[in-house]
Amino acid sequence: MKILPVQIARLALLWERAAPVLAGPLAMTALYAILSLTGLVERMGDPWRALLAIALLVIGAAMAAGPVRAFAFPTRGDAQRRVEADSGLKGRPFEALEDEPATGESVLWLAHRGRMRDALAHAKARRPRAAWASLDSHGVRISAILVLVTGFLHAGDAAWPRLQDAFSPMPLAGGGERAVAEFWVEPPAYTGRPVLFLQDRREASIPQGSVLAARITGLRRTPRVSGAEAEIEEIGDGVRQLRMVIDQSGDVRLQAGAFRERLDLDVIPDTPPRLALVAEPESDSLGQLTLEFAASDDYGIEAYALQIARDPGDGSDPPESDWDRLDIAPGNVVPGSGEGRFRASVETARQALAGERVLVRMEGTDGAGQSGVTGPLALRLPERPFLDTMARAVSHERRLFLQAAAPYAPYPETVERRGDDPFWPWLDDEPELRLERAPQGVQRLSLSLDALGDAPASHFPDRIVFLGLRTAMHQVRRAREIEDLGHLDEDLWQIALRAELGTLADAEAALRAAERALADALARGADEMELAALFEQFEEATRNYIAALMREAMQSEALAGGGGQGMNMSADMLQELLDALREATELGDTEGARRALAQLAELLRNMQVMAGSSGEGQGESALGRALREALEELGDVIGEQRGLTDETYEQSRSGDLAEGRPGGEGDALAGEQEGIRGRLGELLERMPEGMSEEGARAFDEAARQMEEAARALQRGEGEAALEAQDEALQALREGAADTAERLQAENESNGRGQGERDPLGRETDGGGTGGDTEVPSEMERQRARDILQELRRKAGDGTLTTEERAYMERLLDRF
Repeated sequence: MKILPVQIARLALLWERAAPVLAGPLAMTALYAILSLTGLVERMGDPWRALLAIALLVIGAAMAAGPVRAFAFPTRGDAQRRVEADSGLKGRPFEALEDEPATGESVLWLAHRGRMRDALAHAKARRPRAAWASLDSHGVRISAILVLVTGFLHAGDAAWPRLQDAFSPMPLAGGGERAVAEFWVEPPAYTGRPVLFLQDRREASIPQGSVLAARITGLRRTPRVSGAEAEIEEIGDGVRQLRMVIDQSGDVRLQAGAFRERLDLDVIPDTPPRLALVAEPESDSLGQLTLEFAASDDYGIEAYALQIARDPGDGSDPPESDWDRLDIAPGNVVPGSGEGRFRASVETARQALAGERVLVRMEGTDGAGQSGVTGPLALRLPERPFLDTMARAVSHERRLFLQAAAPYAPYPETVERRGDDPFWPWLDDEPELRLERAPQGVQRLSLSLDALGDAPASHFPDRIVFLGLRTAMHQVRRAREIEDLGHLDEDLWQIALRAELGTLADAEAALRAAERALADALARGADEMELAALFEQFEEATRNYIAALMREAMQSEALAGGGGQGMNMSADMLQELLDALREATELGDTEGARRALAQLAELLRNMQVMAGSSGEGQGESALGRALREALEELGDVIGEQRGLTDETYEQSRSGDLAEGRPGGEGDALAGEQEGIRGRLGELLERMPEGMSEEGARAFDEAARQMEEAARALQRGEGEAALEAQDEALQALREGAADTAERLQAENESNGRGQGERDPLGRETDGGGTGGDTEVPSEMERQRARDILQELRRKAGDGTLTTEERAYMERLLDRF
């Protein structure tokens, strides 16, 4: 007996009997879907949406009530009769095969069952009859399907969201047209771009990593967002704020009921920085490496670092894991000699590879965290040479320790445990638990420190050096892991500096810390109050450093040997640079302040070098001694002239010079000016012969400008007097530079040459003080103050229009 046709027939009967039941509900469902696709349901919102759905549900249920009562599941017999009818079989063959005769099976019965079995072999079930045709004689169902398809096409991208909203059990806010959305784009802060408001447009080109923000008012339901991951926050009744980070181009869609928004965003990729070394590196005697490089980035480079690796010597590049990274403070990167060029100064003397052949790379990192590097450059890493034997030995052992640092060996299993105390390994000073487990580099350091400090404290010129060595030795012996010795790098360096410089090392460390703090503040654009406090700290540290430097020079009899002229000239330039730095920080001239600070740092480093080498003055020739004395006196003349210029400026500001009364302030200042001119004349008379034409011309110009300044003071013309005094100061400096060159040439001819460099360490060119950084004069600084004060006064004028006030504020920002 065939079972499959019976099952098919049973399903066909089930559909034919269920179709009248489903007709009403399906018709109402189709009607509700059509209304949803047209947007009517989302405009209605709740409670009207719910009422409409309930009404259609009731109608559908009413239409299905009669067919439900008449509905009956088809039985197996019904399915068999349907197969017999579809196959045209008579005699009910299914019953014949299932019946059993009461008198037992006979030959006739078996023959009958055989005929019925043969008849069912060709039995089949046909497809269901058109159950809805009798219900829908006019073909409304076809029209409903066409309307649904048209609704899908008309709704477009909103079709599925509308259907989801219509059939969703969640509350639906209606009146979507009343929702208002405001969009804006917040570029990353490092790009420097302003916020972009998307008022009348929904497309924009934005930097990578920008934040798309939106504020939507008038929605009672949280919108769905596609195209980016959004953070949604309800900030008020019916007010929501969305924020999403955009990293790639594409569409961002927001949907909530009738509310639909689509934004087309084109992301501008942020490429990594590009760097290249453009000049030979420079170094100084203090282990400072200066690199000039070209750097560019889409929005600027925020951080720099120097990468260092040991040079393999075979032309290959070391693996990335072998490169050490040394961060560079922002204040140590200044503009270079051309557009897009920079100069970075890095202290490499403390590095473990100082003095060895290495490969270096400059690394730049932008605001997005992307990095770019230059190609490797082979050089000998600058080190700080120590002249003192103890300092040199400590520095050498420190470097060996840094290069050989490695983890300690595990505790030996043969060590007997002391009781049940879990802290027993830390209670005794057992060598097998400490130094014997240390790597060879640490064991060598322990022996070396012991040998260096193996003398009574009274044998050490500086007791602090002795105490530092003994303390470091005991710390090495008591350490149990290499992490316990992380401080030795700095400790041994400070011990070496102390042995080399004495108390000057502490003053130098304080000065470097103050310098770094001020440079970092200038680089990040700190406010006026913070800059003023940091400048006061830097100025105090500078004074302490100069005092310590002078004490060291006096103790080594450096000044007696001829070092005074360089120190006096350096102090004179130091005061000018400090004044320029103060003015620049007060006026907000960040670039000028950074230049002055860099020049100050260079001057202080070279003053230390001069103080350390100036003790070689013994054996100076008579001409050299005369030139040195003249140069020292010339420094005093320059100091007096600068002091008179400052006094002239103060009197001119107060208005006392404008009166021009005989016997007044102008006459007194004119007398002082004549006195300085007279002293300059006497100095020139004692000056040894052999002055160059440039020097003679400079001194003549200085005397002439002093005379002109005296006449202007007598007339009460402050501005003219200040201008002449500034010219006199400039001429005096040029004359002093010429005299210094003569002294240097004489020292070189006498076997005492120190290289053609001024106190700033710059190579002289015979035409002045050298270098390309000019310290602004008092008149220039005053003009800057006057302009700033006038801008502030105008910006506070209440009669200005909005546009005029905005213009004044932009000028103040630029200033």
